[in-house]
Amino acid sequence: MRYGCDCYAYCMVAAGFVDAVIEVGLHPYDIVALIPVIEGAGGRVTSWDGGSAAAGGRVVASGDPRLHDQILETLNRAG
Repeated sequence: MRYGCDCYAYCMVAAGFVDAVIEVGLHPYDIVALIPVIEGAGGRVTSWDGGSAAAGGRVVASGDPRLHDQILETLNRAG
């Protein structure tokens, strides 16, 4: 777990060194450029409800789509 990481953590997800990044309060400019990098590496980036992350807000990024689904389920079950 790490607090404050800007784009570094997302690049670590794309490279396979970190399993997931979960953040809140993002602006579109914080995440839009990172979406194609992570998805190009085979990962997923969505909002906490599974929609597009392009607007920022509450975002989940993971390198494994199966893990991504588990994270979304856990976040949405927690409220």
